[in-house]
Amino acid sequence: MKDSILTRTSGKNLTFTELKDKLNEVRNARYDLIVPSEDLKVHMPAVITTPSMPEAITATGVGVPVMDWQLTPHAFRQWCSKFNVPTKYLANLADWGESLPYQQLSMEIMNTHHKEAAKPLLIRGLRSPENPDDQYCRAVLSPNYNIIENYDILTAVFEGLRIVRDEHDITFTSGPAHVSDTSLRARINLPQLSTISEALLKDYRSPFSGETGLDNPTVFMGIEIRNSEVGAGAFTLAPIVVIEVCNNGMTLTSDIYRKVHLGSTMEHGKVSSRTMAATMELITTETIDKIVDIAHPDFIAAKVRELEGLKEPVQPSVVSDYLGTAFADDSASGIFDIFVSSGDISAFGVAQAITAYSQADSVSLDDALMLDDGAIDHAVALAAV
Repeated sequence: MKDSILTRTSGKNLTFTELKDKLNEVRNARYDLIVPSEDLKVHMPAVITTPSMPEAITATGVGVPVMDWQLTPHAFRQWCSKFNVPTKYLANLADWGESLPYQQLSMEIMNTHHKEAAKPLLIRGLRSPENPDDQYCRAVLSPNYNIIENYDILTAVFEGLRIVRDEHDITFTSGPAHVSDTSLRARINLPQLSTISEALLKDYRSPFSGETGLDNPTVFMGIEIRNSEVGAGAFTLAPIVVIEVCNNGMTLTSDIYRKVHLGSTMEHGKVSSRTMAATMELITTETIDKIVDIAHPDFIAAKVRELEGLKEPVQPSVVSDYLGTAFADDSASGIFDIFVSSGDISAFGVAQAITAYSQADSVSLDDALMLDDGAIDHAVALAAV
């Protein structure tokens, strides 16, 4: 996938300008089709061919030609789930080196299931306008999947933030953003919703700048926007507590708002812009209401008091053993190194180390999400030891 539309539209620790450019490229390249599975063909391993649809209305006119779509790993897993085929087994057949019989068997399995277990499918594709050969099927979904686009989500959230600013005089700034072929994470900082907590940060030293928590004991609120256009997760607004000295963000999982991607069944053919607009109108209203609810000055103070309760000392040997059972070896080692070097030998210090480690470029977007969401839970578990 080198220099493909998938790699060009992915990235970690992006500015919002970079994010907007990538999402706009995805927006211009998306190609969504609802097709009966019995009309699909498989001529190459892990590649599906959609039929010609002369009467379908598209953004460029009438008619959809025959097209080949390479399945991304995520879309391949979704196909296997839809047709109850073991993913690992089919993947091994499709990727069996030079063994043509195994590859042919993988194609025969897919073609057979398309006909024998016939069902309508929503095929979410990306098709590079400059290179028609650069196209991928990024999702295989049910036609009642409710499409919620990343670009439109950002528009809706910023409209909510504008209302918060105008009606409550609370400003906002953009934080780090991450996007992959499966997921979006974008943080909005609300620096006015802040508090000073020397008790929380007095022992901490940033692994990035070397600054201590007492140099800058500010803690403020943020909101993280999350979405998947391909069925890898719901649209989510997650309140985040941000430690300013190191830019660590800890997810307040108990306060998360989710909107699942489920709606009424759509007709066969190209998904219409009118359907998408109706969905986004509803999401915009709900997003505004939730942001106004989250952006309350008392919210951050209450959450910081909860975090201060995690300043329970923990033995490094206990932390090492715990991390070894909770994480893979590389992650456990990286988190423990940050924990020891940060100077905060408490349960909260473990949460800090986890969210600092998640920022590394070597950590995937999905793994970083898991780390940030679980940081406080791990701290709570260690505080109880």
